[in-house]
Amino acid sequence: MPKAVEVVTPPTPVVVEEQPPTAEEPPRPKTLISLDQLEQFEATESAEGRVKLLQTALGVQHYPVNPRTSVLVDFCFGVLNFARDDAHLPPDKTLGLLTLAHELYIYSTQPLQVPAADAEASLSEPVALPLDERIDPEDTGQTEETVVVKVLLSDAPADAYPTVEQAYEQFKDKIRRASGVVNFTAQSEEQSAAGEIPPASAATPLTPAEVAQIVAFFTSTFFRHLRAYQFLSRVARPSVVSEKALVVETPLYPAALADATMSP
Repeated sequence: MPKAVEVVTPPTPVVVEEQPPTAEEPPRPKTLISLDQLEQFEATESAEGRVKLLQTALGVQHYPVNPRTSVLVDFCFGVLNFARDDAHLPPDKTLGLLTLAHELYIYSTQPLQVPAADAEASLSEPVALPLDERIDPEDTGQTEETVVVKVLLSDAPADAYPTVEQAYEQFKDKIRRASGVVNFTAQSEEQSAAGEIPPASAATPLTPAEVAQIVAFFTSTFFRHLRAYQFLSRVARPSVVSEKALVVETPLYPAALADATMSP
């Protein structure tokens, strides 16, 4: 008998099309507040409501009693109003301008070389005095206990803070970046040499007309009051907190259930 021949069919090759590599989107610049928070700010009609929303966005909890944080919130509030009412900036440029203004404010109101004891932020909250340093109400003739609250002082002298010229150089560098003009200052070159990534440029560059409006706004507001901002950051205002003793009545313990009697 003839032998059976097994026929093997080779498998059909599968052709896999290579997809072109997807282009990675450039990282978006970090902003001080989110777009949702900005939209809520714009949708609020009253100025008081917008200030409260801005406090929440900035993480400020003691706006009425802390002059340092209240000035910062008011400054950011003015920047947002300028971007909306005067410059008519779109949301992305408004967020970039607010972030620029905040960075400029923090740089200009802190000493260039912070002592080790003052490493905490200059916008720190007041610290209450210990119990043994509190004022005795009998010595002051008051009927309630008065506690003096001291604020962390800065040991840096006035000339340790950035000058107007130094602050303006920072401002020009940030405006160049926001306008899409690559121009590194000495500080940016030091960051590049140290391996740090410089801040990203704005997604939508500012136009020359917008830059002119922004420069005029900062010149007439921020740089005019820069020394006052630095004085407020350097010299702490004394504040007094009054405390009253509250009488707390503790209810009597109920009688045992075994001692209970049936009433007719």
